[in-house]
Amino acid sequence: MKINKIKYFYKDRSFFLIVYFCVFLFCIFNDPIYSPDTFGYLRAMPFRQLGYVIFLKSFSFVFGSYFDIVAVAFHALFSLFCVHYFHKKVASIFNLNYFQRLILTAILLFPFFPPLLIANNLCSEGLGYGFYLLFIAIGLDILFNNKRDHLKYYVIIFLGLVFTRSQFIISTLIFAGVYFLIYRKFIFQRKHISTIIVMCGVVLIASLTERSYHLLKDGFFKPTPLGYTSASTAPIYVSNTTDYSLIKQKGYREILKSTYDTLIKKDLLLKPNQTPKEDYLFFHENLSKICNQTVREQGVAYYFNQPSPKEWSSNQVASYPFFETEAACKTYTFTLIRANFNKWIQLFYTNITYGFYTPILFFFVVFMFLFSLVKTTFYDQKHYAILFLLSSLILSNALFIAFASHSIQRYLFYNYALLFLLFISTLKLLKCE
Repeated sequence: MKINKIKYFYKDRSFFLIVYFCVFLFCIFNDPIYSPDTFGYLRAMPFRQLGYVIFLKSFSFVFGSYFDIVAVAFHALFSLFCVHYFHKKVASIFNLNYFQRLILTAILLFPFFPPLLIANNLCSEGLGYGFYLLFIAIGLDILFNNKRDHLKYYVIIFLGLVFTRSQFIISTLIFAGVYFLIYRKFIFQRKHISTIIVMCGVVLIASLTERSYHLLKDGFFKPTPLGYTSASTAPIYVSNTTDYSLIKQKGYREILKSTYDTLIKKDLLLKPNQTPKEDYLFFHENLSKICNQTVREQGVAYYFNQPSPKEWSSNQVASYPFFETEAACKTYTFTLIRANFNKWIQLFYTNITYGFYTPILFFFVVFMFLFSLVKTTFYDQKHYAILFLLSSLILSNALFIAFASHSIQRYLFYNYALLFLLFISTLKLLKCE
């Protein structure tokens, strides 16, 4: 009997290794994919995050003209290792049967193939996907297997994740919150307090490191000028063309006025007599034209034409327009949301539900979040905490993306495996009730 179990184990492991090997071959036999983002990383533009800039420029320096092929191979190997590690941990913690493991594997491997092709695309998803899976797996180990000694790996992987994909910056706070709920009866013990402090404090470490990077490279101790430049796009899209008058700062007001003028010429503002879905689909399809080719372009052009202090370095002169445009867009975002809240919230809601493909799935996740929050607060049971963790991670990512950008598959495929696990966990809970 024992011999048969050992044979089954190796047979099972061999199957998955063969699958991973086939996926790796698929990746390396397909060409690297360049996009506008790729060149932004290679040029170390101020609005690109440090993690993938350092990665891609290092590979370019070491491997020369072959860097893209090597980068694809590294993407594939790293991401497949992380898929395997995540699969192994999750199968154990969630007690998945063989059929469920096969489905999970298919979901985890989906991003390697069209349309995403994360290993071949020379963008941050090539590393971000793997970092996210490792981060979730190690976090689950700490929460449900009592592996506090893995906290140092948790910190390292989280930093790698947020330096590559900042959309997950609050994920560690979710883990800290779930940890608090699980160990609330013993929370004043030193080991539990220190764990929560580390889980929350790593956000500060990430912020200081990011700012220090920009200080060294660009000459300004500021965060990456990307978030509000992107987030301002939706409020500008739904606003009135006279709303520039709401902006008090003269320079910001002039930029917004010229932005409206350009958007009118390009016919990129909200159309009258359309349904909310039609409004969103137009926004969804034209976000890059509104944001990158208009909002950012107008702001950067304005500040490039302004005189700069003589003592500034060339890096400061070149990067300052991006940081100041980000500051302007932060003002636009909150001012225009307040002025056009009803139109903005409708677009925001459509943005979220579009990412879930159907409102039913969105409301299912919201319901499980609220249900598990109440249950986890009053009952000390593992399956409720798991539901709360999964639903929180899914919603936090979806809400962040809907606020900062548009709900495209490239930003939301990270949720697919978690949605499957949430569904499986819900079914198991229903069987137990």
